[in-house]
Amino acid sequence: MRILHVEDAAGVAYILAKYQQRQGHESKVIKYIDLDKYGIAKFYQDYAFSVRVEEFAKTCAREAEAVDVVHIHSAIAVLFMLRKKFGRSKKLILHYHGTDIRGLSRFKGWRVRPLSSQRLSNLADVVINPRSVVSRIVGFALSTKQVHFLVQKLADAVLVSTPDLLQLVSKAVYLPNPVDIDHFTPISTAKNEQKEALTMDTEAIDIRQALHHCKEHNVDLDIEVYDRAKSPIMYSHMPAFLRRYKIYVDIRFVNQKILENLSKTALESLACGLTVLDYQLKFRQRLPTEHEPMNVVSQLLTIYSK
Repeated sequence: MRILHVEDAAGVAYILAKYQQRQGHESKVIKYIDLDKYGIAKFYQDYAFSVRVEEFAKTCAREAEAVDVVHIHSAIAVLFMLRKKFGRSKKLILHYHGTDIRGLSRFKGWRVRPLSSQRLSNLADVVINPRSVVSRIVGFALSTKQVHFLVQKLADAVLVSTPDLLQLVSKAVYLPNPVDIDHFTPISTAKNEQKEALTMDTEAIDIRQALHHCKEHNVDLDIEVYDRAKSPIMYSHMPAFLRRYKIYVDIRFVNQKILENLSKTALESLACGLTVLDYQLKFRQRLPTEHEPMNVVSQLLTIYSK
């Protein structure tokens, strides 16, 4: 099978492409050039290619002509435009990863503004202002909710990366996040060389609320908070960094609600041999088999084939 992944979220698309290739499929990722803050694109450069943002959608359309499945990660305007171009002759999969459907800062402040024919042909706005593009094509302004409703109807299947997102997307299918177990592996570390516990502060979560929650529930751990947004850790160095700790604390609040799922960092921590304190304040060990990459891509192949 020939598969094109459009865009990426936290390395998921790259990992899927890598292990799909191991299954014998032709699979690659197309991504627009950005700062690659965490070095994920560089790490998986053998499974992907990047283009300038103003050429992104045009290149997606060209590359899509030669594949069986286009698996679109969050880039909702690309799905709309590919469906318009190919009709039902091309299988299009929409994959939500969290912030793209929960309504965080990435989607705040969307404004519908007129697009000239020249700007529409360049298609840079497909990336930076998807609601504006979709509204321009249908001929009238759409709300964010309407845009999502429309692209979900146009997709052959809609996937979500965590179970809690199922309530936000009608008729979605939960696809567990894969972990690259070639990269995230347990290596024996002397206990006296490890710190007790780690948690991450990111742009999306309320770290103060998370720490308050731990204190309220008498979590007796010496928790080190690492601000990953201010001091990015390169993806290539992440396993070694995680193995400096015994426990990863995976308590995350978004929009005043605790997320009832394991984060990708928590899954990577389990794969590296750490213990994880989850949202139920239960300690977990070992990566669940549902997140092993070959199991995920096998499940995904069944979805593609429907």
